[in-house]
Amino acid sequence: MDVLVEVNPLRVKPEEVSGLQVTLNTVDYIKGNWGKSLPELAIELEEYEPLTIRVPTPRRIRDFTRIMELANYLNLNEVIIRPPGGNLDDFLNIAAEYNIVLSWFVKTESDIPPVPPPHRFSLTVDVPSFKGLRKLLEFLLPNLNIVSFIYAHNIKNGKGGYPIMNGPIDYLKIMRILTALGWSGATVLSYRDEFTVNYRNDVNALKAFIESAGSTVLDKGTLRMLNSIMRRLMGNP
Repeated sequence: MDVLVEVNPLRVKPEEVSGLQVTLNTVDYIKGNWGKSLPELAIELEEYEPLTIRVPTPRRIRDFTRIMELANYLNLNEVIIRPPGGNLDDFLNIAAEYNIVLSWFVKTESDIPPVPPPHRFSLTVDVPSFKGLRKLLEFLLPNLNIVSFIYAHNIKNGKGGYPIMNGPIDYLKIMRILTALGWSGATVLSYRDEFTVNYRNDVNALKAFIESAGSTVLDKGTLRMLNSIMRRLMGNP
């Protein structure tokens, strides 16, 4: 399981995340720099060596095509985006032309749009949106094979973006469960700008925990919860 950090290129410099695996939140960046040429945009962003980028969902197909061209410049094979309200086939067809998989950023199961074959897609899951471990697992278990990214951040006063090590969400327990389930996606730490200084320490701590979690056994309470969810998913009382 990889551990990535998300940064906004308008606020964090490449050297600040040097040595870390990065995903770029380019939503504001693209909106503010859309007038630049694609090579200019790519040169600025490739300094971060991103593994993926999160992009805005444009209304016009020609704008989406340009975003896919930018992702192609950056040699990416997966892009995180909120599902569009319409023109789903057009989005999928254009992404397929560039051999790019769209990873739908979802907060509930109802956010997942129906994707006709043979199109490929994946899911990016925002953990705090599920408001509890059981609800999160009820979503993850049937979709685990198509979840590429899990966005991790904590909540304070109803707002997200706080470090995972301090807050109500037990990310160590979540990581232990995902490790036991054999999930092979990437956890993305997504903090507010003022907390990005925590990234390096939190990544190291989380990686060390994940490595050690592979040899641990889930507690009985967690096993009962997983069994209960699986029985419900299979239609058994």
